[in-house]
Amino acid sequence: MSLYFFQNVQPKQGTPGTTQEAPAGGAPAQQAPGGSMITMLLPFLILVPFLFMSFRRQKKEQQARKNLKKGDKVVTQAGLIGELVDIDERLAKVKIAPGTTVQVLASAVSSFEAQAPASKTDKELSDLKEAKATADKK
Repeated sequence: MSLYFFQNVQPKQGTPGTTQEAPAGGAPAQQAPGGSMITMLLPFLILVPFLFMSFRRQKKEQQARKNLKKGDKVVTQAGLIGELVDIDERLAKVKIAPGTTVQVLASAVSSFEAQAPASKTDKELSDLKEAKATADKK
């Protein structure tokens, strides 16, 4: 497989400053083979999956944004967390403090789902309770 990206093109007859050797026997000069079609399309073939994933992510984000309603807890791309007051196609109004409402682009708003990680103490307590229950049965 050839990895040439450019064809080897000979200068035209009569180009000043170049000398061209005549092929033996009057046969026409052969050009070096150019890059294969796969080599030329390889960058585009690599980009296709990334574009597909990007479009899917954007579609999911738009769907999640459509599901937002007044009173939902939201976060902006800038990191502001507040309560959604109003949202339309372009702008969203977010209440970030009592008496303080900011307008942001609707595309910069997403649902804020504060998922507190399960603390080790909760797990340890449930394990201790389970161990005590099994010890009491013995």
